[in-house]
Amino acid sequence: MRIDLSWADSYHHQPFLSEIFAIAFVRGVEPIDAMHRIGGHSDTLAERTPEDIRDLHEFEHSYPTVVSALSLGEWTVLLQPNSFELVHLVDALSRGTEAFALLRHDYASPSFDHAVDGKITTHFNLNYPDMRGGADRDRLLPLMRAAGFDPDHDEGDYEQVVAKALRLAFRITGVLPTFEQLTEPLPSMHFDSWFARTRPSGSEADPLGQAESIVAELGLGATPGLAGALTAARRGERVVVAPDSELGRHVREWLALQRRASWSLNSARSAMTDAERQHGYRFGWLTTALQGAFRPDLA
Repeated sequence: MRIDLSWADSYHHQPFLSEIFAIAFVRGVEPIDAMHRIGGHSDTLAERTPEDIRDLHEFEHSYPTVVSALSLGEWTVLLQPNSFELVHLVDALSRGTEAFALLRHDYASPSFDHAVDGKITTHFNLNYPDMRGGADRDRLLPLMRAAGFDPDHDEGDYEQVVAKALRLAFRITGVLPTFEQLTEPLPSMHFDSWFARTRPSGSEADPLGQAESIVAELGLGATPGLAGALTAARRGERVVVAPDSELGRHVREWLALQRRASWSLNSARSAMTDAERQHGYRFGWLTTALQGAFRPDLA
């Protein structure tokens, strides 16, 4: 079967796909549920094109991360048309099933990550398929070779590697979205990976202690639901915060403050003072600490 994948490594202004985009596949999970698995916000559900998602990446919108979804047979396909977080969420997508994600990233490391039931089985850099990791690093070798990768070659491969990754996706799933399907209006949600059941990114030895310290520093002790959550975490309990809960909405606001502080340096430097930006960074440290404190089962 001949599939046209010339679009995968090309540049697209209209219809839009960035030179940084991620596509994930998850088996047996409906599109809405798949978006919820990565921390999707139900109250932001709307049909959007990649151009619509790109246009939301502005200071006044707090630079949201947005994902869209479509169903192909028993698989749901998720698309981030201008970012990369999906490749870090395959563990959350794969719980109870199988999932994988591929990343085009023209300025860093394009990659492919495969997971089964919450565990990364195979990971590799698209440019260096000989350098693999994961619990079963050679699991995909026959399919990788059939898709055009040469896992025995260590010189580096930079030719049409995203197309090869999509051919690998087809070898795994038997389905593949077309460029037209990916760029048409699709159901989409804002999401924050903070709410996903994925391994916390922070490495603090005492994330709970750090969280309590920053809460006191920022005067957030009266935030609804926060004191109870911190107390439960102190008892060693797992704390789950939903995006649409009262505490979850505050966490979303804190995450938005951190994004504004970070992204405004690139696109809206005058929109915040240095003091406001530093204040926003502290909310980033807080949410990272909270994630580590609330999810000891994943740490």
